[in-house]
This record gives sequence, C-alpha cells and structure tokens, in this order.
Amino acid sequence: MAGHKERFLEIDLLRTVAILMMIVYHICFDLAFFYDFPIDPLSGWLLVLQRSTAILFLLLVGISFSVSFGRMRNRNAGYPELFRKYFQNGIGLILIGEVISIVTWFAVGDLYVRFGILHLIGASLILAPLFMPLREANLFLAPIVWYGGTVLSNIFLSSSFLLPLGITRPDFNSIDYFPLFPWFAAVLTGMAAGNFLYNRGFLKIHIKQTPVTWRITSPGRHSLMIYLLHQPILLGFLKFLGFFKIL
Repeated sequence: MAGHKERFLEIDLLRTVAILMMIVYHICFDLAFFYDFPIDPLSGWLLVLQRSTAILFLLLVGISFSVSFGRMRNRNAGYPELFRKYFQNGIGLILIGEVISIVTWFAVGDLYVRFGILHLIGASLILAPLFMPLREANLFLAPIVWYGGTVLSNIFLSSSFLLPLGITRPDFNSIDYFPLFPWFAAVLTGMAAGNFLYNRGFLKIHIKQTPVTWRITSPGRHSLMIYLLHQPILLGFLKFLGFFKIL
C-alpha cells in the first residue's frame, strides 16, 4: 500500500456504501421499468433511497474536491493550473455523460438521460474552483441554491437550452435528471465539510490502512467504472433470469 498514504479511507468507504445503495435502487428500477414488477421506483422508500444515494455521492464529490484543492494549494499550485485541471476533469465527465445520453436514447427513447448525474458532477467540478474561496461559507450558500431549484422547477420554456439549470419544457420527462439547481447545493455542502474536516484538520480519527480496509474500500476508488458497467451487467443478469423463466 505504499504510495497511498494520502487517501482517506473513510471517504472511499462512504463512496462504497453509495455504490451499494445505487445498485439496490437500480435493481428495483430495472425490475419495474423492464419487467413490470409491481413496485414504483419514483415514490415511497425507493424514492428516498434514490435521493439519499444521489445526495451522498454529491456530498462526497464536494468533500473530495476540497481535499484535492487544498493539497494542490499546499503544493503552491496557482489558480490557472487549478482551473485547468478541474475544467478538463469536468469536461471529461460531461462527455461521458453525453455518451450515456446517446445510449439511453436508443434504449428508452424520449425518456433518455438529458442532464444526468455525470453531467451534474462534471459541471460541478468546473464551477467548484469559483466557490472554493468561500470555504465553510458555502454551507450558507447551499440552501439558497436548493431553494432556487424549487423556484426554477416551476418555470417552463419551450426550449431545452436551460435544462442544466432546472428549467424544463412542460412535457419534459427523463429517467435521470439532476440539474444544477437544486443539486449543486449538495456539492457546496460537501465542499464546506471537506474544508472544515480535512483542510483545517478538525477530523482527527481516520480509518487506518490495512490489507482488509484497503480491499473493503476498493469499490469507492473505482466508482466511475462501476457506475458505467453496473447497469449493463444488471440488465444482462436479469435477462438471463428471464430466459430461464425465473423472473
């Protein structure tokens, strides 16, 4: 495990938990959407699970960004370098999100992903350096962004140009839609928490790196790959079960 001393395994562990929550939700969603199981993934406990999973992921995006940003600043990285790094990372995630949009357009038609969770995370990474100077004050900005989502969700336009902000068409529908308003609020909250707990060093107890903890938290270090692969694997497995009349 040499070379990994800078990782905080509690962050990887929480990301691993979020991945497990995501897989459970998507199993239920796939059963309802593709196999007409009598469950509603958009209400009740499944809606709570979906929202909780998204919020946990986004909080961890903010926390991880604060840790990364703080380390780069400690290495005397200038703002041009910082903006360039997170802009490139953000654009990369947005492009992957666009690939998912194309794939889901073929798979589910007009319900395809328009501005999904990867689009949101990519845009958040591009915007985050602008807000990092606020440090813990981002915690007070987050409720304003969240409330802004409530306001903008009641505004409808015929154009899809403002979808990333939360302004939709009257007939809008999508299987995965996470606009900046209100969801960027969770990232801002994570940024405030990450700066307080890690950059300022108020969190004194961390998960120790051992062979066991390193393996347990491994999924959290490969969350993007798992996110991209888990649905094809789940759908293939469900189709396998259906082929043998198990579903």
